[in-house]
Amino acid sequence: MNTNERHPQVLWAQREGLLYLTVELHDAQDAKIDLTESSIDFSNTTDDMLYKFHLDFYKPINPKESKKTLTGRKTVMLLEKQEDEWWPRLTKDTKKLAFVKTDFDHWKDSDDSGDEEPDFSGMDFSQMGGMGGMGDMA
Repeated sequence: MNTNERHPQVLWAQREGLLYLTVELHDAQDAKIDLTESSIDFSNTTDDMLYKFHLDFYKPINPKESKKTLTGRKTVMLLEKQEDEWWPRLTKDTKKLAFVKTDFDHWKDSDDSGDEEPDFSGMDFSQMGGMGGMGDMA
């Protein structure tokens, strides 16, 4: 990785049919996000520093059914899994990535009771639209 490149912090949590992915990086309104069934590529320049990452998902997702929202401090994505099942990890690779952390604020174990959804109050997901290929972010 170039010395002018860094990884943003990425938080993740899951439900049986969804992944919650949060990229903690301010001023990322113009981020380039390429989402496919098997991976995500993220890049954004903030404060003259390039922040980027690539992740290969553990199993396929539905990019066209997935959504995102941007705030001044982070990008939050709701990624729909192709199969309703709990994943043992986010990525195919078993190697731990230092910039990827568990989002304990939104985590729910497979054996937790109830269908409570995480609290994303203050975020306007109605403006998110689909993420398929991330070409038009409007």
